[in-house]
Amino acid sequence: MKTLGKKTVTFCFDLCASLYIGIGGYGMIVWLGPNVLQTLTIWHSVAFGSASLLLIRGICYFGDLRDKIAAREAAAG
Repeated sequence: MKTLGKKTVTFCFDLCASLYIGIGGYGMIVWLGPNVLQTLTIWHSVAFGSASLLLIRGICYFGDLRDKIAAREAAAG
């Protein structure tokens, strides 16, 4: 199995983390704004939940790969 490069893994990890923070920030703005119950639908909430879970999974996956790369570099050098 071919592994991903260190730069690719770091980029994907940072991207997932940034998007997760962005979704959380947008959710807080919507939650703190006026007319919250009128603007959110059930599908909006499902989309937020699904995206959050996928991004958390991405953070875990790419974080694990990044740790493995760091351990391999520490053992080699």
